[in-house]
Amino acid sequence: MGTLLMEAPSRCTGHWQGTRRAGWFSELQRWPLDRLALTLALAAVPISIAASETFLALALVARIVRGTRGQRRPPLPAGFWPWLVFAGVVIFTWLISPDLAAGWSEIRRLLLVASLFFVMPAVAPAGSPLAAWKAVFIGSGVGSFFLIGDFIGRLFHYHRELSAGGAVSLYLRTGGLLNHWMVFATVEILVVAGLIAFWSHYPEHRKRWWPILILNSVAVALSLTRTAWVTCLALVAFEVVWRRSKWIWLVPLLPLGFYFLAPSAIRLRVSESMKADYYSNQERLQMLRVGWRLIREKPLTGVGAGRMGELYRSHINPGEPVPAYYGHLHNNLVQMAATQGIPVALAAVLMAASFLVALVRAGRNAASLE
Repeated sequence: MGTLLMEAPSRCTGHWQGTRRAGWFSELQRWPLDRLALTLALAAVPISIAASETFLALALVARIVRGTRGQRRPPLPAGFWPWLVFAGVVIFTWLISPDLAAGWSEIRRLLLVASLFFVMPAVAPAGSPLAAWKAVFIGSGVGSFFLIGDFIGRLFHYHRELSAGGAVSLYLRTGGLLNHWMVFATVEILVVAGLIAFWSHYPEHRKRWWPILILNSVAVALSLTRTAWVTCLALVAFEVVWRRSKWIWLVPLLPLGFYFLAPSAIRLRVSESMKADYYSNQERLQMLRVGWRLIREKPLTGVGAGRMGELYRSHINPGEPVPAYYGHLHNNLVQMAATQGIPVALAAVLMAASFLVALVRAGRNAASLE
């Protein structure tokens, strides 16, 4: 999707002017079913993963039907072959795992990504990538609105516990409609990246999208998730530096402004996170130690996908506190190396590097045609 948005300025600018006059919604109604279903699947991600998968399945069926009618198959999106290598290594380690059922969730994710690669060319026609991103922005605005409402509701509901010194993250952190804050953070990081690119390439459309930008910004702040905070601030800083904006001098002030202008709950969350003895920090250090022990046991094949919850407690020191959730090490690279082996982790790094190269190339091509 990032590549599609970067290509949008070079492929869609003229088309979008006509789309604006005809009406964006009426334009969507003229799309073939696979393109419309895929757009709805992408738009539903910030609201409901289950709904998104349902629309993705519909897009896949529609795409297969179009293929049986002899229509020309578009080329596969950039990054497919590196992903295929990664998928092959993952499947191999799963087949030799001592518990195939435990690792099925990893294979299911691979199947979802494979279907996405197959149907993604549906949004290749001019104007479609931009329209798909606009649908994503609307979906993210709805999701952000509900997260903000959930945060306010929790603030009142747990007022007594918070006044007594209860941890802010335990009572106020929420994922909104996506239920878990880490799922929300992962999705929102991608949405913010899209918003930043959209803001840069389409300044004439900023006015009507200010409400979405505000909703997403407030939701990221109120999610109380450090990963979302740090990554979104880094994305903004990178964009300003990349474009050599006159606002570059504000980059060092962004974290300070975020802290001092934020509500007390956010400032308390930041101050808690800076303490070395904060329970969440201690848990992550423990998880890194457990991950390293598991990697040393089986560096090439891992201990088996989906088995972290089964093995975690036996790899901590006697008397150490056990985290509330230990089915994941809160570090994707260490998690993959521990459960699926170092080759899978290296394949993931190479795949991510290939995606980055494709994004940079698409961005340069778009900039040269502006």
